[in-house]
Amino acid sequence: MTLYTPGGISDDYYLNIQPAAPGIFLSGTAGPLTGIPVVLKAASQTLVTPSNPIHGGDDLTIYATGLGVTSPLVEAGNPAPSAPPALANIAPAVHLGAIPVAVSFAGLAPGQVGVFQINLKVPAHPPSGADVPLSISQAGVTTAVGVRVVD
Repeated sequence: MTLYTPGGISDDYYLNIQPAAPGIFLSGTAGPLTGIPVVLKAASQTLVTPSNPIHGGDDLTIYATGLGVTSPLVEAGNPAPSAPPALANIAPAVHLGAIPVAVSFAGLAPGQVGVFQINLKVPAHPPSGADVPLSISQAGVTTAVGVRVVD
């Protein structure tokens, strides 16, 4: 990469661009709480919070960025189609604690621009705790947030 500015031209800078680098949005708000991971309980469309924890068998939706190229390809700045859905070419692996979680959908959120959606089902007996890591791994990159899980 070379930068051209009114002050001059930079030296060349070499960088590697990852095919995917997932990140969970931290823009949720619930009462006085802000910066909450945007992880929703699918049944009620409510944020997962300390007072609304994850339970075994819950269906969740995670809103994220950086899941890479999709099929079909959606040009930057365009909303994602609903039919056919724009699926992530590299399937993410999701874990709750050390337990793998089954992903039913990973792709661009229909009608949104640049927002990815991951739908999953929590195992019947998840690890419980006040700060259980919910992680997404894809193309060698992992991101995680802490969530409250009650069995």
